[in-house]
Amino acid sequence: MTLPFLVTAGAIWHKVWPFLIAILFFGVIIFIHEFGHFIFAKLFGVKVNEFALGMGPTLLKKQGKETKYALHLFPIGGYCAMEGEDESSDDDRAFCNKKVWQRIIIVAAGATFNLILGLIISCILIGVDGDYVGTRQILRFYDTAVSNTADGLMAGDEILEIDDKHVFSDYDITYLMQRNNTGAYHMVVRRDGEKVDLPAVHFNVRTGGNFSYKEDNSIHDLSAKMKKAGLRDGDIITAVNGTAVTDNEALAAAIAADRDFTIDFTVLRENETLEIDKVKMMTVTVFDFVLLGEKKNVFTVVSGGVKYALTMSRLVYLSLFDLITGHYGFSELAGPIGTVSVIADMAEESAASADWSGILMIMAMITINIGLFNLLPIPALDGGRLFFMLIELVFRKPVPAKYEGWVHAVGMVLLLLLMAVVSFSDIWKWISGVGFY
Repeated sequence: MTLPFLVTAGAIWHKVWPFLIAILFFGVIIFIHEFGHFIFAKLFGVKVNEFALGMGPTLLKKQGKETKYALHLFPIGGYCAMEGEDESSDDDRAFCNKKVWQRIIIVAAGATFNLILGLIISCILIGVDGDYVGTRQILRFYDTAVSNTADGLMAGDEILEIDDKHVFSDYDITYLMQRNNTGAYHMVVRRDGEKVDLPAVHFNVRTGGNFSYKEDNSIHDLSAKMKKAGLRDGDIITAVNGTAVTDNEALAAAIAADRDFTIDFTVLRENETLEIDKVKMMTVTVFDFVLLGEKKNVFTVVSGGVKYALTMSRLVYLSLFDLITGHYGFSELAGPIGTVSVIADMAEESAASADWSGILMIMAMITINIGLFNLLPIPALDGGRLFFMLIELVFRKPVPAKYEGWVHAVGMVLLLLLMAVVSFSDIWKWISGVGFY
């Protein structure tokens, strides 16, 4: 019985370990946020009653000299409970009795620590990615760039704006061009020291996927997302969206011709024909140019990390704007369950390729997302508390605690309802196999 048990245990571990990595990464982000509150509360002499990670049933707890430290079952949050944080207190060390500027720093420290972590990870990403740091300047064009040179874009141009959005780094060029899938872009470039406006630069936009294929139309190197959709390494694609593909060129053309970025595949697997429907594909903007790279040194790595962090920061607000305006549907919003699942998929891919840059990129994006989102003036979040403190700072008089409490209570209820709806959506995506990205 030993061998079957070991095989079963190995199979379970193979399924479980990516989620453990995801939970660990998520826990680090939560810990950094709460530690920001904690360390400045201690520095300003505020009594911290409890410092906890997670929610729900308690797994571990330890009573310190003053503060209880706890670890809870569900890794979906944490808290730094301070004396007098949500109610009045006669204790001189209570949060509510500290100067307003000290309270502002304590509350803002959580989000600030998240942003600092995002910046550190961004610098690490830039530091380990090749020998050069990307720039915004076009080094040269490929031979297929005739249309772009006719549109006015030239080698040596430094891309400053795309569709009225400032370009911080080479990563911005990729994101902003993929955000607009029309293939036509309004660009502003710097040429010979002067700004040049290019109202209509055209590039090809096509559908792509996280896999490669050979001459016999067999697919390989599938991403976790493609595998979740039902595809397998070695599958031979015989039809795309109901149209037969008999060779490699026909397959590439059929995938590139797709416009809704969701493909129905017919595949041959071990002499059995299978229908794999509604496989979500990536949108790929085909660049006709190569960007200039700068040799790495401390300055270029730190500078590149800062620019990358700025790119990620704006991505948070652009994504929120796109969600509100309907550019993205509610179904594309992911909560804690979806986030953990995405990190787990990325961990699995990173382990398979021995390249952990992808999971670091996700971690940078999440920690920056949490930091910026918490600064929004939304009731019950740090930004909502900061809003009331700023009112107190300006008018030198606090908003009555009962009114602020009502606002935060309503905000908390709405946030919990949103989390419940998004979590239900996450569970449905997980069960149905639709996927999170």
